[in-house]
Amino acid sequence: MKFTDELINTPSLEFSMLARQMNISGDKIISLGLGEPGFQTPSPIIEALFDAVGAGHTRYTNSNGLYELRQKLCDKFKIENSIQTDAENIVVTPGSKQAALLAMMAILEPGDEVINLLPCYVSYIPQLKLAEPTCIINNIDVLKNTYGPDWNAIYAKSNCKTKLIVINTPNNPTGYMFSEEDVWQLVELLKKYPRMYVLSDEVYEYLNFSGKKHLSIGSVDIIKDRVVTVNGFSKSFSMTGWRLGYLNAPPTLIDRVGRLQQHINTNTATFIQKAGVAALSQCRSFLKPYNRQLRTNYTALKNLCDRLGNIELNESCGGLFAFINISKTGLRSDEFCSGLLQAQKVATTPGVLFGENWDCNVRISLAAEVEEFQVGINALQLYCEGLD
Repeated sequence: MKFTDELINTPSLEFSMLARQMNISGDKIISLGLGEPGFQTPSPIIEALFDAVGAGHTRYTNSNGLYELRQKLCDKFKIENSIQTDAENIVVTPGSKQAALLAMMAILEPGDEVINLLPCYVSYIPQLKLAEPTCIINNIDVLKNTYGPDWNAIYAKSNCKTKLIVINTPNNPTGYMFSEEDVWQLVELLKKYPRMYVLSDEVYEYLNFSGKKHLSIGSVDIIKDRVVTVNGFSKSFSMTGWRLGYLNAPPTLIDRVGRLQQHINTNTATFIQKAGVAALSQCRSFLKPYNRQLRTNYTALKNLCDRLGNIELNESCGGLFAFINISKTGLRSDEFCSGLLQAQKVATTPGVLFGENWDCNVRISLAAEVEEFQVGINALQLYCEGLD
């Protein structure tokens, strides 16, 4: 298939144009739209980066990544995720987005079908089209009342041509986390279709403000050789700009992933990988207060939605976001977000970006400091009250 802009097209929204105009004019905007943590990268990680540069770690590494880092990641997978793996099955990438794309490229072939759950991270569909332009993407909406997978619809769309199902837990934008029932439904699906792989994006793993146990799909022994687990340092360690991700893949795929990495990136920056080693060596005690902050913001938003009659909120368990339902306002998500930005200078994200059937939702980032978040949702309240 000839490459065209259509392969990677995203909706053009009034909200986006308005936000650009307000940024150019220097207007003060309260952002409830950002997808990155609100805390600074921990100082030991920054110090490790400078130490690595000073020590001359600025040259090529093995394309799959520093063995020291891959061994640390191997230990992490075994201890924290119950995924039994080896350093040889891990590839370090420039960001988890790159890891997901490499996995898709390694798995998909012309004519393959894919199950993709909506609403989803905005890059999944463009990445699938870039990985294999001829693949058939079966987008399946999650259940509206819980944001959990609609297993009946997934089974109905799966067939012998289905090569991949894309999973994100905790989910962006809904905050849904896979349950044990979801995991076993997935196991049964893979038992029925033996050529199907799972791409499990777990980049929000440590951002869990519900107390619910994070479940890694690759920990299930019976399907471990058909699961690619994608993760990264951006969200857990507030390293979004560092671009450091990784994946664990079965032996049947890892050679192909490694060769793709070699010819696309050569390797991930060596000194950043050294910083990754330091990150994994640190006590992650800083995540406890941050998860409490996320919980405080989520609770404040939930209380507001319960008080107001025209917006609603399903349970969010993890990640950085909540996904409010605005259908009672009668507005499309682009209209709602544009109006909120213009009237109250609060930026949110239109739900239609995450799937065409989610135009009745808006994504709210929980990442802001508690005080700023409260100012933001106070403004949201004023806007919603003005819609009645």
